[in-house]
Amino acid sequence: MLLMLGSAILCSHADVQAMKDRLLTDFTPATPDLEWFVLNDNVMGGRSEGGFLVEDHTLQYRGKTNTDGGGFSSIRTSALRLDLSRHRGVRLRVKGDGRRYTWRLATDARYRGRELGYWAEFDTVGGEWQIVDIAFNRFIPRFRGTRLDGPTLDTSRITGMGLMIYDGRDGPFEFELDRVSAYANEAEPFTLESLRWQKRILVLSAPSESDESLMRQRSAWTSALSGSLERDMVLVTLVSHGLSTAGQVVLDGEQVSSIRSVLGMSGRAFALVLVGKDGSAKLSRESVTPMQDIHALIDTMPMRRREISEP
Repeated sequence: MLLMLGSAILCSHADVQAMKDRLLTDFTPATPDLEWFVLNDNVMGGRSEGGFLVEDHTLQYRGKTNTDGGGFSSIRTSALRLDLSRHRGVRLRVKGDGRRYTWRLATDARYRGRELGYWAEFDTVGGEWQIVDIAFNRFIPRFRGTRLDGPTLDTSRITGMGLMIYDGRDGPFEFELDRVSAYANEAEPFTLESLRWQKRILVLSAPSESDESLMRQRSAWTSALSGSLERDMVLVTLVSHGLSTAGQVVLDGEQVSSIRSVLGMSGRAFALVLVGKDGSAKLSRESVTPMQDIHALIDTMPMRRREISEP
């Protein structure tokens, strides 16, 4: 039995915001192959080891650092041509081992005729997926590890990216990366209200990305994607542990809490809410729901019937 909720949902009291990403890679065929390659300290006589493989849409980077003779391992992309001047920084989705890593950018800037790099360090939490935002103003120009006074990073002329471990420690490392994007210069607000009269919103909430019901519902969404797009639907996924999204927009913890509060979703168990174009909740369930049932419900709505009848 479908539970119909008629109360309007207004989000103006919760001014949640999100950064719109420019997706650079998520290691799927839908995004470019950046042609990563390995560069370890062996090039200068060091003894560190490191390599990677891409499996299940995730780059897995492993090895062992040895500070006797270098102490670093890195992977880099082949030559790129990126203009990220309309963005504020790089956003990574990573699972690390508790060690400190470095994200590297390159431009056409040179030092004594040789390529210099721009480095920014970030810490990881062992065994946990996390979102890492690195603002462009954090990147420091370096040449062979030596800090330089300039030039500053020109984000309109990015020619390469890379990941490095160079934390002054010996021992094994293990790192996973499944998404690289650039986030926007200005925060653009995302609210449920911002999609009113434009989209029907299917909101899924679960404790984590690995929740079985969430994975089943998302699989159902993917399988019926054409029917959902035909009905002007957008998917919003809210998780306490993992990546929360509204379409292609990444949501932070505050935004997740705000949307859950508006919809009365606790986050302690899987839940589903369908929000109509008029801003009211049309369906609320705590179990996986076939997309054909959701589509059928939408097709009974007066607004949808008008859409179908329009030439």
